[in-house]
Amino acid sequence: MKQKISCFYILLFFISIPVSAEWQRPVTNYTRHTYKAGNQNWNIQQHDNGWIYSANNKGLLEFDGVEWNTYPIHNAKTRAVKVGHDGRIYIGGMEQFGYFAPNRLGGLEYTCLSDSLSPNVNVGVIWNILLDSDRVYFQSDRRFFYMEKNVVNRIDYSSEIYTSLIVQNKLYIISAEGLLVLNGTEFRRVSGSSATGATVKIGGLLPYRDNLLVVTRDNGLFIHDGTFFKKYPTVAEEFCRKNRIFCAALQDSLLALGSIQGGVCLLNLETNEMEVISTENGLQNKTVLSMMFDKAGDLWLGLDNGIDCIHLNARLASLYGGKPVIGSGYASCSYRGKFYFATNQGLYCSTLPEQLNQRNPIDFVSGTGGQMWSLHQYDDKLFCCSDNGIFIIDGDRMEHLNNPKGVWGMVSVDARKDVLIAGTYSGLYLLVKKGTNWTVESYIEGFSRSCKDMLMENSTNILWVGNKENGVSRLTLAEDLRKVEKIKDYNSINFPRGYDACLLRVKDEVTIASHYGLWHYNQSRDCLEACTWLEQLLEGRAAYTYMKIDSLQNIWYIVDGTLKVLHYDSAKREYHRVNNELFLKGALIENFEDVHLYKADQAIVGTEEGFSLIQMDSSQTQRAPLTLQIRKVYLTGLRDSLIYGRSYLYDTAPIVIPYSQNSMRIKYSVNNYNKGRTVLYSYQLSMGGEKGVWSEYSENNVKEFTGLHEGKYVFSVKLLTDGDQELVETSFAFEILPPWYRTWWSYLVYLIVVVLLLYYMYYRISESRKRLLMQKELELYRQEQKFQKESDLKDKKIDILKEENLQSELRHKSEELIRTTLNIVRKNEILLDIKKEVLSISHSISEENLVSLRRKTLRLLGQIDTNIEHDDDLQAFQSTFDSVHHDFFKKLEEAFPELNNKEKLLCAYIKMNLLSKEIAPLLNISLRGVEISRYRLRKKLEIEEGGNLAEFLQKFSK
Repeated sequence: MKQKISCFYILLFFISIPVSAEWQRPVTNYTRHTYKAGNQNWNIQQHDNGWIYSANNKGLLEFDGVEWNTYPIHNAKTRAVKVGHDGRIYIGGMEQFGYFAPNRLGGLEYTCLSDSLSPNVNVGVIWNILLDSDRVYFQSDRRFFYMEKNVVNRIDYSSEIYTSLIVQNKLYIISAEGLLVLNGTEFRRVSGSSATGATVKIGGLLPYRDNLLVVTRDNGLFIHDGTFFKKYPTVAEEFCRKNRIFCAALQDSLLALGSIQGGVCLLNLETNEMEVISTENGLQNKTVLSMMFDKAGDLWLGLDNGIDCIHLNARLASLYGGKPVIGSGYASCSYRGKFYFATNQGLYCSTLPEQLNQRNPIDFVSGTGGQMWSLHQYDDKLFCCSDNGIFIIDGDRMEHLNNPKGVWGMVSVDARKDVLIAGTYSGLYLLVKKGTNWTVESYIEGFSRSCKDMLMENSTNILWVGNKENGVSRLTLAEDLRKVEKIKDYNSINFPRGYDACLLRVKDEVTIASHYGLWHYNQSRDCLEACTWLEQLLEGRAAYTYMKIDSLQNIWYIVDGTLKVLHYDSAKREYHRVNNELFLKGALIENFEDVHLYKADQAIVGTEEGFSLIQMDSSQTQRAPLTLQIRKVYLTGLRDSLIYGRSYLYDTAPIVIPYSQNSMRIKYSVNNYNKGRTVLYSYQLSMGGEKGVWSEYSENNVKEFTGLHEGKYVFSVKLLTDGDQELVETSFAFEILPPWYRTWWSYLVYLIVVVLLLYYMYYRISESRKRLLMQKELELYRQEQKFQKESDLKDKKIDILKEENLQSELRHKSEELIRTTLNIVRKNEILLDIKKEVLSISHSISEENLVSLRRKTLRLLGQIDTNIEHDDDLQAFQSTFDSVHHDFFKKLEEAFPELNNKEKLLCAYIKMNLLSKEIAPLLNISLRGVEISRYRLRKKLEIEEGGNLAEFLQKFSK
């Protein structure tokens, strides 16, 4: 326990030790790890486009405001750099010199001029580069090399050259002999220059009001008026003597002296005021090797280890250079000639300096250790609300009210000047003044919520309270202020809970700045309504986290973590805005912001690292116009490839990109070297003649596109700054080629293929139609054939049936013919038999007895013979035979007209394949007579010997 008490008192002792408060100019440090080159920087120059170039141990450094690039010169250390009138960047180093010029990818390419010298010429170390109207001089230890019309010559000098300068086309040097001027190819000493002497070391030679200002290492300043050298006394004499001046720079009447041991001394030659900036004020080290004022009036320092930029014209300064020495800043207040700072470590007291980098003691107010939330002046006292209660400061006396704990803030009551209401973590407390002292009277009953933000309505006992969890409420207090009689919450769907709200009074109206815009209380309707008139003056419907009206009626407000101000013109009684005036983006404590107007032109703002000082008057601030450039374009993929880059010179021809690499990353930059100056970008991608949509402003300086369609594009970027600079816009044109399958020749191929395909389709369709037609025709033919076949089959069947019918009929007729023939044969046989019988009867009758009977018998025989020879059936036989054997008798008669009837019948009987014995009775002849008739018939038919009569007759009528 004793050890803990001892540690507490030791800590309290160290906290109580006063330290010096310094409102420091903003200084940007660039370490060698930042620019990734050597530690020493011997010379610094600024190009016309605003870029910074430095002669570094490792080569030429280039800084465009975003990225650093290093360009070596044949592995030699560089000592001097100069931007030429012709756009080249001339460089000098150990044993060589030359120049850099941009290439098409935005980089710099080196051309060595010293290589054109003869080998036996010793170049030495180039310490300075000077520009004349038509010459470029490279100064080494004992000679000058100059380039004129691209030819390099030299001018030798007998001793060491300390420094050199060109004024009004005259080249001056300082050496052990004094001040000399170049006349032709020789140096002549300037009259009256012996005052410098051989023992005086020179830190710089500068033009000042048509005179030459000589800065010595440790003897102060001298000035040469054209005739004599004389001492120029200043308050910087002691600084020069103690710290040894190595370099100097001059802008108007402001002289910057860079020392070996003490950093930088800023000397106003007109007012003789001096300001020292060293490691205590933000520099990386005290050894300054080179200096330069840029176009914005900022001072660049080339250090022994790193590069620094002192922002002399910045409107922002920070306590302790932005280092959290006393903690994070929650509130500030000026009270009785002192300035109080409320932090998370406690309460500090100091006096505000009259100028920057002036040290003032700052004291910790003993007993206030812990979180301080707010400061309030009332009754000529300072009320400090903290986590440990309320601290009341009355001059040099302080009183601590440790009950209640956790006090957010306090409000006064118009009707009661002797009371204050304190808002705590868990409710409200009433403070009452008794005599000259303030005491905590009681807890205000009926309300136990956190009271982070409070506002009292004018001349009433109505209190507005807001917090994150419960939203905004309106409390009606009792007449004695000891009880909350009525509570009404005012959040809605359009104004939900979940964010802190800032309560203030604007034009005697209760106004609420919130994450959901600005609201004001409509008493007649008893509701919150959007405060449109105020939103139109500010940022519209946006997320506001803080708002305050200062004593000059300026409206301070915070949107998206950025502090802005709406200025009030008391003469015109109207508000106006300074274009793009932005402060402390990302440095504020969200929902615990605080702005205190210290003077009419100065405001103190609490930040995460302490406190910042804002100069309200921007008319005296020098601001160089910013230049915006699309710096580099990469094609992205497995490996990024740089296809386009811009330097101070660049090619404006559109870049053509193959479709296979249609994804890219574009980097753009602006030469903004003051990190306190907000710079926002907006981009637009237009395709063809169609304009794209501008993006929202952001700090991102890289944009990536993937899968771009083919076409001609223009990528544009515009710049928004916290100043009155006009809109800056730049663009980059490129073209994405179509893929091979969408090129004109591919479309031509597609057209040919389509035509061929259409032709092929037409051919196929035609062929298909032909085939179909042929198939139809074939099918029809087949149907016809089938039908014909069926018809033939039917006809054949019919023919067969007919044939069968004919055969049947033929058989029937043949049978009938045969029957008829047989009948004839049988009849004839019968008749022959009868004839024989009749003959026998006739022979048996005697002539005498039966003469008459015989006569009758003979008559009967004659009739029988007549019937045998002239039977009507013979005609029927011929007709039937012709029908069966295709007009046999007709054809026989036509072929052989000499045949008689018996011979024709004999032919018919032979064709019928009847035997001779069957034919004999049919012809009423004997069998021998048949043979004789056959023989005779062969002769008439002219049948050769050996020929077959039956075969001849069978084939005759077919």
